[in-house]
Amino acid sequence: MLAFPGQLSKEATKPTSITDIRADGQDLSLKKAILDGLKPADRGEKHLTTLLLYDEAGLKLFEEITYLEEYYPTNAEIEVLQQYARQMAQCIPDDSILLELGSG
Repeated sequence: MLAFPGQLSKEATKPTSITDIRADGQDLSLKKAILDGLKPADRGEKHLTTLLLYDEAGLKLFEEITYLEEYYPTNAEIEVLQQYARQMAQCIPDDSILLELGSG
């Protein structure tokens, strides 16, 4: 849960664990990922995972770009979260797991 100072009670800001689902991406087989993306088993839309497109330096650069004033989606997202964080948090049942998949 994203908390902004002064918006949530101490109970709502208790420590949480974070699991990075990309952690296994280090073992990504580029050939398999490309073939799977271009010939999906379900014959669905072709796609390539962004892990094929960006290395660690590229991901860091993109993150820096997203915080530039000119890149409005990040600022708009932050504004929405600042304005509605309390209402969103109240909609999450106790003992829930909140999964934040990131952009894209």
